[in-house]
Amino acid sequence: MAFQIKHFTDIVASEINAARAATTKLTDFQPGSVARTMLEAPAVEIEELYHQCFIGLREAIPVATFRSFGFNRLPASRARGYVTVASEFPRTQDLTIPAGTEFRRIDGYKYTSTADTMWPAGSSMVVVFVEAEGLGIGGNAATGAINASPYFANSPITISNQGINTGREAESEVEREARFAEFIAALSRGTIETCLYAARQAQVIDGNGVQTEYVTRSGKVENAGHVRIYLYSSLGLPSPELLADAQRRLDGWRDEVTGEITPGFRPAGVRVDALPMVERAVTLSIRVSMLPGAALSNEVRQRMRDIFSSAVVTVLPGETLFLGNVVEMLLHVPGVRAIVPVSTENYVCAENEVLIPGSFSASVL
Repeated sequence: MAFQIKHFTDIVASEINAARAATTKLTDFQPGSVARTMLEAPAVEIEELYHQCFIGLREAIPVATFRSFGFNRLPASRARGYVTVASEFPRTQDLTIPAGTEFRRIDGYKYTSTADTMWPAGSSMVVVFVEAEGLGIGGNAATGAINASPYFANSPITISNQGINTGREAESEVEREARFAEFIAALSRGTIETCLYAARQAQVIDGNGVQTEYVTRSGKVENAGHVRIYLYSSLGLPSPELLADAQRRLDGWRDEVTGEITPGFRPAGVRVDALPMVERAVTLSIRVSMLPGAALSNEVRQRMRDIFSSAVVTVLPGETLFLGNVVEMLLHVPGVRAIVPVSTENYVCAENEVLIPGSFSASVL
């Protein structure tokens, strides 16, 4: 039976019932009477005891479950992704974009490059890896939202970005409970669910002990004697280091120094491979009719592009991106009266795919 807090009125009622059952000499239990007052005094302390017990249990549960298994709450992570810097003509000489170069979102939010990036001569485009200035989801950016940099302020340069959605808030209690439930389910190793759990725990740690890459989504394809687990990371396509860590967790490993063997998660006699997902661009072309007094401005187009990008990146492996749902979301943009899609198909995300926003165009209907 679950623990229940008994409140003051219920405690007093129970005491009165017990007194009436024990004696017939007490008859006045009205509020303010001597008998009722003598019963209410301990009822106040009993109610306080119930609340203290509840607080103690609430604090003990994380200790007994999460902390005993080393399940501390995951910290907030910084959004990281790629910014594209392009010029109309190829460069005539090499240019080094130094680490710490600042890029800015439309609303002024700042991102900085994490390492020196070489823009070679003969190329009209370079991709720069950047990270947000702050932790959490506030650093996530829709496609095209990062469009300026003081470093290129006086140059005819175009700056853009693919959607960045790797910023993560600190793990909530509900999220930790769900992660712990997955851990408990994975204790019986050898099932496809436990293999997926193991692969999703893969990460890359730098020399300072900072997590630089982790798994954000996964899919599976199962055949007789062979299971393929597809991964996508916080940086996009997973690095060889992340895939190697996932494979090590699946197969198990032996410590060369101590000789200690850590068992893997895959079943005996079954091959389980950790592989990278494939990115598939989703394109959308629509014709838009605006309400009287409203115009299909660049700002409206950008808001539509942001909604479209958000809808695409939330589709998980095995799910379907329905065109009708996207159109319905776009109709909520202020000033829009009607939308006629030129595209006519839904997009089914396969288990080995991740959908990314492709080209988006909106013309006047």
